[in-house]
Amino acid sequence: MLECAPNFRDLGGLIGDRGRRVRPGLVFRSDAVLRPTEADIAYLRECRIGVVMDLRSSSEAADDGNEHFRENGAELFQLNVGTDVRAKGSFWEKLASDSSPQTVRDLLHSIYRSIPMAVAPALQIVFERIEAGSPPILIHCAAGKDRTGVAVALLLHALGSSMDGIMKDYLETQNRLTQASITRNTETLAAIVGEPLHPESLSLLSGVRRDFLKQSFSWMDRKYDGADGFLESCAGLTNQRKAAIRRALLEPE
Repeated sequence: MLECAPNFRDLGGLIGDRGRRVRPGLVFRSDAVLRPTEADIAYLRECRIGVVMDLRSSSEAADDGNEHFRENGAELFQLNVGTDVRAKGSFWEKLASDSSPQTVRDLLHSIYRSIPMAVAPALQIVFERIEAGSPPILIHCAAGKDRTGVAVALLLHALGSSMDGIMKDYLETQNRLTQASITRNTETLAAIVGEPLHPESLSLLSGVRRDFLKQSFSWMDRKYDGADGFLESCAGLTNQRKAAIRRALLEPE
């Protein structure tokens, strides 16, 4: 764990196709890596991250633009995905008019139905880079939970992970919430909405829930007959490419 980004983690060790584990040190997921400490910098150097997939909106990235990775020569992709609860837009307008727990849950369900299509361009780049023998890749957004959560869930699906395994990794974010991040969210959301949020609304906005990710997969089931159809149609994941990324990221049988 990074001190500056408590949701930073290696996908290594997660189980993919036919019980093979993801090889460590190849794909990482995280919240935004802002103002890393000296210890953080030392650890990140060991990770040798060479490609950074930034799923934040352009307004979010403008405030903190991945200076550490830029200074260390990583290739940066800023995808301008604005479907996270921290991205500005109509979500906040709806929340300001009604921040009840049920409204918040409904809004988040709607967001999660939109995230797969929003992150598809990033996934296509990730698949292409892995197939071509990319250096270690980092996928991140602001909190590393919504946009990153769905993108990584789809990558794990492509690697043959079970839904139970995918959900377990997604829900791990809940264990990485810190008091500092909760306090920051409380203050930020209260300022935007104009009043303190109901505790359950705050909990929904700050964390992850099983039903959130299920919305993404249910949407793909309805629109594309499943995640496989979605990844092939929208992220260029042909059978040949799927086999290639499994060879690249999974341990041998």
